[in-house]
Amino acid sequence: MNMFFTLLLMTFLSSGCNRVEPLPDEPPVEKSFVADWQEGWLDIHQISTGRGNVAWLVLPDGTTMLVDMGDLGEDNYQQEIMNPKPSASKSPAEWVARYIEHFSQPLENGTDIDYAFITHFHGDHIGSFDNTAISSPGVSYKLHGITHLAQLVDIGKVVDRGWPGYNWPSAEQVSSSNGGLGNYTSFMKLRSENGKTNEKFIVGSDSQFPLKYDAASYPEFSVRNVAGNLDVWTGSGTGTSHISFDTTDENEFSCAIRITYGDFSWYTGGDIKSELTEDAVAKACGPTDVVVCNHHAYKDAMHNSFVRQMQARAYVIPVWDYYHPEAEPLRWMLSTDLYPGDRMVFAAGLVDSNRIRLGENGEQIKPAGHVMIRVYEGGDTWQVFVLNDSSTDYEIIYKTDVLQSK
Repeated sequence: MNMFFTLLLMTFLSSGCNRVEPLPDEPPVEKSFVADWQEGWLDIHQISTGRGNVAWLVLPDGTTMLVDMGDLGEDNYQQEIMNPKPSASKSPAEWVARYIEHFSQPLENGTDIDYAFITHFHGDHIGSFDNTAISSPGVSYKLHGITHLAQLVDIGKVVDRGWPGYNWPSAEQVSSSNGGLGNYTSFMKLRSENGKTNEKFIVGSDSQFPLKYDAASYPEFSVRNVAGNLDVWTGSGTGTSHISFDTTDENEFSCAIRITYGDFSWYTGGDIKSELTEDAVAKACGPTDVVVCNHHAYKDAMHNSFVRQMQARAYVIPVWDYYHPEAEPLRWMLSTDLYPGDRMVFAAGLVDSNRIRLGENGEQIKPAGHVMIRVYEGGDTWQVFVLNDSSTDYEIIYKTDVLQSK
């Protein structure tokens, strides 16, 4: 009998080591959530879907802006890619619409998006065109990526590098960049016919994405168009210069913007990758608080000269592939030989095996999830939150201290 009770006790203790639910006398771990946006704050959400690039911004007066809406489509990739986030039960556009709905509660216009900025025409930035695209009655295009999201939320103005002709550097080259581009251009044509606003990205401009509701209260806020179609802002006025080299790579024609709010600055540039373009962009921008990594921090981007000049306090990597990021760009981002001071690397999603492959530097990437930058009123201070991308509660899984803008 004593032996029986001894075995029973050992079984109980062993099972207790593996339990998931807390015992009744242990309080559950409380979740924490970001406070609602309020007027005067700039919120930048780099959303993790596992299927492409998408960011959603709430500007200080409540103007909203989308940067890309990618959807890779059918999973036929040779290397490991992320699982869809939070699951495969909905499309990326449906999950993004759900995310926007959650965080737009304080906004007078609800889920309406004032501006959609398309960096370039690859599927992980606008959507693909395969058997996962959805036919929709009454429209000539299928729903996938940005065309799907536009059916779920209203988009006021779309800005891309090609409207209306989609013929630079040539119509053939633009169309060869993505098998779904015809689907996208059909969407844009119908928008125009229905009275919606479409515009071509104007390099050097700081007036294409103005605050819509109370610009006078935020004179220290601006969106500068830095680069696109191999033109780059000179850093003075609205002047531009052209980078001349032969390329047929759609990535090289990506458009880039830099947002400034007081002393704070944030940069995103799609899949710009050549050292020539990166160097010109960095010279125009100068030190920037938060940098969204060019070309997902793949091996052909985020060169050491770009990193040295941008001197970011935080890097954000949009991830879907096993090779996001690669070892060399990550090493440059972390290198205090290039510039002094602390810096952090965040990943909007991450393939776990890649973190392992990257070794000690991979361990320095913060916990993966939706990466939210909150800039407080006036732009003097900011903070980074990582939100759970496997849950629609969007609870905080990591946060920084409040940081001082440059």
